[in-house]
Amino acid sequence: MLIQLYGVSMSSISGINDYTLLRHIGESGTAMSRFPNKNHFASWCSLSPKDHQSGRVKKRVKGTKGNKAGQIFKEVAQALLNSKHIAIGSFMRKLRAKKDSAIAIKAGARKLAIAYYNALTKGIDYVEQGTKRYEEQIKQREKASLFNLAKKHNFELVEKQAIA
Repeated sequence: MLIQLYGVSMSSISGINDYTLLRHIGESGTAMSRFPNKNHFASWCSLSPKDHQSGRVKKRVKGTKGNKAGQIFKEVAQALLNSKHIAIGSFMRKLRAKKDSAIAIKAGARKLAIAYYNALTKGIDYVEQGTKRYEEQIKQREKASLFNLAKKHNFELVEKQAIA
């Protein structure tokens, strides 16, 4: 199988199979030394968020098409959008509820591109944490921000104990 590349298991990245890996290698190659860091790679893939805003004024700018590597990541992200057990899918669904599905797919594709870059350059395997773990992290972050806000305004929050 082609999934094992240079001693790095690319199958750990959700949605990457032999075919998509071959397409990525064909577009970007395996030498990632031309990209100084993961953000440059994501920008090259046209997966960076656009910033056409100054204060409250939003400029209307015609969207750019991007290159084929970014398009492949977007296709994989769109396939993961409806997955029930993958954290990136949960992340994209949460973002889609707030913004738009195109923005959510692009953000999910960026996460996949960064995982791909880290796997090729640093040999870091992507660890899928699952939807439940992702939602638990969000809950902990929200709870921490509530406690910080209460502390800022001199309030005291008491956590309600769950009855088993």
